Amino acid sequence: MSRRSVFLLTAIPALCLAQTAQRVIDDYLRALGGAKAAAKIQSAVLAGSLSEEATGKTGSFSLMTKAPNRFYAEIIAGSDRFVEAYNGMSAWGQDPSEGARTRTGAATNEAEATGRYWNNHLADLKKAKISVQLAGMEKVRGRDASHVRVLLGPGLTRDVFFDAQTHLVSRERLPGIEQLDYDDYRPVNGLQAPFRIELQRGGRTYRISVTRAEFNSAVDDSVFNFPSATGAPLPDIKTLILDVTRNQRAIEEMQKEYTCHLTTEEEKVDPKGQLTSKTMKEFEVFYVGGDEVRRLIAKDSKPLAGDEKKKEDERFNREFEKLQKQVAERAADPKKQKKQNEKEEAQVSDFLRAVRFSNARRERFRGQDVIAVDFGPNPDYKPKKSIENIIQKLAGVVWIDEQARDVARLEAHFSNSAKIGGGLLASLDKGSNFVFEQSKINNEVWLPSYAEVHASGRLLVVKLKANEIDRYTEYKKFSAESKMVTAKD
Repeated sequence: MSRRSVFLLTAIPALCLAQTAQRVIDDYLRALGGAKAAAKIQSAVLAGSLSEEATGKTGSFSLMTKAPNRFYAEIIAGSDRFVEAYNGMSAWGQDPSEGARTRTGAATNEAEATGRYWNNHLADLKKAKISVQLAGMEKVRGRDASHVRVLLGPGLTRDVFFDAQTHLVSRERLPGIEQLDYDDYRPVNGLQAPFRIELQRGGRTYRISVTRAEFNSAVDDSVFNFPSATGAPLPDIKTLILDVTRNQRAIEEMQKEYTCHLTTEEEKVDPKGQLTSKTMKEFEVFYVGGDEVRRLIAKDSKPLAGDEKKKEDERFNREFEKLQKQVAERAADPKKQKKQNEKEEAQVSDFLRAVRFSNARRERFRGQDVIAVDFGPNPDYKPKKSIENIIQKLAGVVWIDEQARDVARLEAHFSNSAKIGGGLLASLDKGSNFVFEQSKINNEVWLPSYAEVHASGRLLVVKLKANEIDRYTEYKKFSAESKMVTAKD
């Protein structure tokens, strides 16, 4: 058998599988009320009464969505209240044991993906960056159903089951988190909505009777926001961030006394998502004037040796001495230092103009009292600089230690694609995101502990996808006698 024949025999089943999955989606959209009508849904509301199967507790259920990715899901059973929400900038949740808390890391990604899925209604997979795979036929409550796996991003999947007769969704399952069974569909403004739902979550089963179903009704943005702050009054956020910037010079003085171990993991994938390279590096890190200077000590668990180590040490020494010289020059020349300070404050001013803050609240983070605040594009400001144009596409949440005047954590993603150099030099795709986190060391200064970047885009004519994770550990402080002492993280 020729190589061409083998290729065709292996490729044809895959093509048929993709077409079959899309055909299931097409049948669903027709049954829902039409693909065009589904694509025009800007908001949806399902609400009704609820009973918990095991305890008999009664209460209410609410699910509200608003394009492109906001949602609010609430369960009230007796005195217990559970909430999961995403407001386009940050995710948050509430339960009886911890109250309201901002979600971080994987929970944020899961919430954003859930919002995208619920608002898209599978009407425009490309726009929502969703792909589908047919997983076969299964039984749902005794009826045949097409099982389609919905891929929402790396490690983010949702299993959706479509009834073979009605073609409507009979079950949705988020592996390890929740399962929803839908029944008793009725027409609402030309679209089908379920009026009976069984929800399994956290080891509990709830039976829901929907009494209110709406499409494209007015839903205020405040519905999705973190609960209003209570307790001590909050400071003006813009003033607080300017204070954080000005405080960096004091932090740099403490920061330069520390060194640490850094491990980086970098993965690169091609436009099809196939892994092309994976590299792990280890560094010794020093700080000079607020800048991080890295000395490479190992690659893929193999310590540098010979000429490679010699070249790296020489490179590190040149960079370290160059930065030390720049810091010394600024210290000796007040005009240069003032110019540098003004440059840094101008950069922060660019950020403050291009974004809008909301939902400020007090929380605990890594055992410390912090202020968390959401930020997103400021629609009232027209960018005048290229950097403002990029910043205005950022959305996320920042946690600030009010007393230390420093950032404890920052999560952000690009709510739209961003172009650098007018798009000729590079571009970042919508959804590219990053996380920066610090830990309080020796109870005196916040220092980097974790950074994560997931980016896709283009550099010149080359399409790129990259994932990098940085982990900072083993902080050590130089004593007056230049001895190294371990700092507790």
